[in-house]
Amino acid sequence: MQIFRVSEDHEISAKFLDNRRLSKQVLELYQIINVCLAKLGYIKGDTRYLNHPIVKHVFNNGQPYLLDAYQLLLEMDKEHKRRGGKRSLEFEHKIQTMGEVINLALQDGVLSNEKLPPFYVYGDCKLLSDKAYLEYQKLLYLKWAQDNIAPRCNVRR
Repeated sequence: MQIFRVSEDHEISAKFLDNRRLSKQVLELYQIINVCLAKLGYIKGDTRYLNHPIVKHVFNNGQPYLLDAYQLLLEMDKEHKRRGGKRSLEFEHKIQTMGEVINLALQDGVLSNEKLPPFYVYGDCKLLSDKAYLEYQKLLYLKWAQDNIAPRCNVRR
């Protein structure tokens, strides 16, 4: 589980990703946010991934960065659709409902208003600084070099 952020700007991060990873990012962000909302008691759901490093980072010791994580999800989904990607009406509704629940949690004062800080974890490497953005770029270039299918995104190798 990863959040591939190559920039603090969500639009730049979304446009950087290849089609396959972009679609997967929407689903992973959806799962991460749901785990946090379940732990806070706003929805019923599975919290077993709460110990995963990226989920712990987003959960932020009980003051989750869900507002910004949700904005990232929306930007990635927007880019996915811009490229011709599809979503079921059911999933679209779930994303919209998630936003409503996040707004409720925000009104209750349980969420952080801060932007999601940079975070990179891969293997033994863990970074909590702007250097994380560069490391994700490097990781994506590495993965694209190993992929059998061309990345089909807005970045040239």
